[in-house]
Amino acid sequence: MDTAAIFTHFDTLNTEENTVLLLSNHLYQTVSKVWSELPGVKLVYEPLSVQNKEFLDLLSTLDITIKCSNQDLLENLARKQGVVIGTSNLTTSFIKSAFAKGFNNFLTQQSRDVLKITNVLGNEFSQTQEFSKEETTEDILENVQHSSSQSDRQICVGTLQSLQELRSLKDRIMDLKWKLPSDVRLSVELGQEFFQSTFLIATKIIGKEILDGQTSYTVDMSMFEEFACYLDTENNFSVYSRSDSTSYCSLYGNTGDEEDLILEGEMGEVDTGDWILLGNAGLADCRGLDMILLDKDYRVVRPRSPSQAFSNSLDLEFSLLTVSA
Repeated sequence: MDTAAIFTHFDTLNTEENTVLLLSNHLYQTVSKVWSELPGVKLVYEPLSVQNKEFLDLLSTLDITIKCSNQDLLENLARKQGVVIGTSNLTTSFIKSAFAKGFNNFLTQQSRDVLKITNVLGNEFSQTQEFSKEETTEDILENVQHSSSQSDRQICVGTLQSLQELRSLKDRIMDLKWKLPSDVRLSVELGQEFFQSTFLIATKIIGKEILDGQTSYTVDMSMFEEFACYLDTENNFSVYSRSDSTSYCSLYGNTGDEEDLILEGEMGEVDTGDWILLGNAGLADCRGLDMILLDKDYRVVRPRSPSQAFSNSLDLEFSLLTVSA
């Protein structure tokens, strides 16, 4: 990955923040692959981010239905966004709040969920029936056939955790789509792994120490705090710096404690105040961090909103999203 353009941007970046999150065009390429594998199937995603409205707008730009299961996320959603209300933490106040914002489509799995919503809203809601991906096509079709009639019926066939799993279930999902009644819309939920490798974290070195010939660096976030939410340590995230010369060193969170070790190994030599990039940032999205958009060449897109920065057009032949920035 050519990171030169990113570091050039940080040379002129006037910010008091020591850690920012960069969203790469890989997200668009990943979603476009899903579209090409499952044409006509709606996509649902439950974001970890509840406050970053820019990222939530980005999901809407990609025509991804946002699954909302908590009040904090609900308060940051706009009426224009496609939303389905999850029932994992369903309360009377949450049902009323969602309905007041214009969101009346609920993702239901059990009859008691439907009863709870009915007791609050009467018949003023629609539902997306949620099925396990282990259920057979025949069982789903039979359930749909005997379900209560509504003008806009929708079903969701579980959560897909990766492209590999999607491809293994593709034939069954598409077979179900063709066998469903024409008035029933089919959707699948995307798991967090679909967002793997779509983010980079830029963080600034705030301390440097050499002890027994080995260099130790500290950065302004801690594994004790949010950093652990971003880094997927089991997937060996990558570290990038501007330096071509590398040495064996340690990188710690801001506490400097042994338990706050982020990585130990070869890394480009840097100094206090320099930025480094952490790639393959894990199974999280941009929870609370400032966000910078990157185009397909890792150039910073500025100063545009997500809907302006990227177009939602798919080239089916190449399965790539067209970048309009």
